[in-house]
Amino acid sequence: MTNQCISYPLTLELALLTEVVTDITTRDAFSISLVAGAMVGTMAAFISIFATGLDNPDISLSIRSGIVAGSSTSVLLLIFALYRIREISSKGDSREEKRKVETEYLRTILSPIEERAKEHGIIWNVKNMIRRDRGVLLVEIAELEPPLAAALAERLIKGRDGLRKVKIRTAFSGNPTVTKSNHGSRPAILQRLKIDAERVNWQVIQKSSSITLRPMGESPSPRLWAIRFGVFVIPVTLVMSLAFRDLAGNGLEEQGIIFGSVCGVLISALAASFRDRTP
Repeated sequence: MTNQCISYPLTLELALLTEVVTDITTRDAFSISLVAGAMVGTMAAFISIFATGLDNPDISLSIRSGIVAGSSTSVLLLIFALYRIREISSKGDSREEKRKVETEYLRTILSPIEERAKEHGIIWNVKNMIRRDRGVLLVEIAELEPPLAAALAERLIKGRDGLRKVKIRTAFSGNPTVTKSNHGSRPAILQRLKIDAERVNWQVIQKSSSITLRPMGESPSPRLWAIRFGVFVIPVTLVMSLAFRDLAGNGLEEQGIIFGSVCGVLISALAASFRDRTP
């Protein structure tokens, strides 16, 4: 029971996450499945120890439980990943064509920025500064001055209908065409994005050297949410209840079960709220 409770919901959650991966190879699939299997196996072993009691745990049973849960998760996730790779490969031509169209579209709408950059004595070429990085559109703006960066953000907002995920690199990345980093460009572009990004259904994700614009996606329908919640709530709540029951210790088992159950319901609700961000 412990193995099934852990491996089933986590495998489904990992499957949902892999739906948004744009480029994944067979090697990546094996790596992901092994890492996920190790994580689930370790969790299963600890949960088994909690379930059998901390005073006199059955270590051999817990290890076997972890191996079974981890192996099952690895196999299931690997099968799913390989299926997705095959499915994506079968649509490779149309997929690449769509990417080329999107790249050219972005270069077209940002070409006025190139002209304005030339007027300011800045070399910023759309062919060199706009490209694909692991399937995601990448825009280099390290050399742009704040007014140009703000104008670029404005044109991105206006051209949102023809764009999906866009990554804006705001700092030096080792590209030989980039010689400096204008520290004022990042605040300028963020100020513009904070005003209108949400309005055009873009989520702003900030990192130290980049800003990623990701579609906020569609929230699940009430029916889909209920189905997902029904799948997650029983196994997750059971696992959390057992874990917190033993963590609470003697005399507080009931409080531990209640707290674990509440946590399980909340986690299940969050997992059921997964937004579809696939293009």
